[in-house]
Amino acid sequence: MKKIMLIMVIIIAGLSLYAGRSATPHPVYLELRNIDGTIPAAEHLEITCWLEGKPDQVLDLENCNVIFPIKDAFLQIQCAGFDSWDAGDILHVEIMNTKNKEFLMRAIALDYDNFQIFFAEHLQKQEDVKE
Repeated sequence: MKKIMLIMVIIIAGLSLYAGRSATPHPVYLELRNIDGTIPAAEHLEITCWLEGKPDQVLDLENCNVIFPIKDAFLQIQCAGFDSWDAGDILHVEIMNTKNKEFLMRAIALDYDNFQIFFAEHLQKQEDVKE
């Protein structure tokens, strides 16, 4: 009887761990700079991230999966915040600096590396953004 109880406890514990699991962790880092090379102030940034084909799953600064600043100028987007993702999925990132109206749109193809990093992503004036 004790063996059966022990097996039941192990099975229930294993299922509860699996049920709480989210997508595989995969941070994407972007080094953000204003046009003049300065680091934007976090309180002036509006950031929206989503996966192509899943526009209803949005990450932003209101949840713990998008963090700015990290190491002064880096934005971190944690893809584990999405229900799921795969290599080849396109991560869309839109960033608006509300103080100076500079803007960045980026489409990033995700891969299975431990992380992805992009240096010196400069915000642009909205009229300079190309479709």
